[in-house]
Amino acid sequence: MSGSPDTRQFDRFPIDFKIEVVAHDRDGREHREKTVLEDISGEGARFLTGKAERYFIGQSLEVSIYLPGTDEVQATMKGKAKIVRIGPCDNTASSGQSQPVCVAVKLDDPLSFERYSTC
Repeated sequence: MSGSPDTRQFDRFPIDFKIEVVAHDRDGREHREKTVLEDISGEGARFLTGKAERYFIGQSLEVSIYLPGTDEVQATMKGKAKIVRIGPCDNTASSGQSQPVCVAVKLDDPLSFERYSTC
């Protein structure tokens, strides 16, 4: 990527929510991954993946961020996004295991809130 200064309009906020990502590879095959959201901002997000080979810059994704809930009600924030960066994560601890890769996405539109009951 370019070495230009960060011109981000929104601050990033670290977050540890579950996220489900639905992607289609270059051949049109669908891939789903449930993983961890690393951070979020007003127009983007970054998640961890152990399957970086499934993603590419410019790829469209469907994302579902699972919000903390109660035993009766759960909620997600859903939307579409495009991948803008794939690379090493800034703050993953070295544990001798292969390190996850971070995938940064730009949200196409604001996320929509969807509530559902687990009963």
